[in-house]
Amino acid sequence: MSGIIKLRIEDDGIAWIKMRDEHNKNTFSRNFVEDFLDIMNELESFKDSVRVMVLQGLYDVFCAGADEDTLIALTRGKAVVRDIAISERLINLEFPVIAAVEGHAMGGGLAMATCCDIVVAARESRFGAVFMSMGFTPGMGMTTLLSELVGPYVASEMMFSAKRFRVSELERMGTNINHIVTKIRVLPVAKDIARQIAEKNPKSVRLLKYALSARKKKLLVEARMQEDMMHRISFNYPETLKNIRDAYVK
Repeated sequence: MSGIIKLRIEDDGIAWIKMRDEHNKNTFSRNFVEDFLDIMNELESFKDSVRVMVLQGLYDVFCAGADEDTLIALTRGKAVVRDIAISERLINLEFPVIAAVEGHAMGGGLAMATCCDIVVAARESRFGAVFMSMGFTPGMGMTTLLSELVGPYVASEMMFSAKRFRVSELERMGTNINHIVTKIRVLPVAKDIARQIAEKNPKSVRLLKYALSARKKKLLVEARMQEDMMHRISFNYPETLKNIRDAYVK
């Protein structure tokens, strides 16, 4: 592993995963995805001692989604979005997951937050389902899971327009985000929630997680089916490759 994803498990059963690729702003580079999935495997080996997990990014960027190389590989058929199995791994964890979103969450980075059970977000940061700005349709479960986080009408606007919304805007529009706080309060609030969960009977917590995650698991399966079909078409549009290159030149 390259070390850009760090796992720390505290004595009280709280696991912390920090995405810390500062150079690439936590984009889904090959190293990032491989490291994240390796950390998920490592976490599984400690699952009996873990009671809850907190997912944290950088202070300015939670996660920025796919990088240019990955997107170009998708347009050339050398990769498929399903290979980026981050959504499935997060949703299928046996214990609750809290997203501590201090910085901006874009594309696949926002998808990661939708796969968590509880979301704490910074009012100053931006959320963006930016896929359509580059000419291809949303992926990683966003077509069904984003509405769970922000509501169906706001989710539709976010996906169609690809606008980057400040979390404070989403707060005014109405949202299902658990806690919207100033950036410096994100980690303290996430820690407090994690501690409250860690105090509960872990067997009952896992049982409840199994029940509450059933809907999201179903939504992700449904999303993947329709998203894979749309990706086969939209990534093959000739203008998509140009849009991707133009986006990263900026």
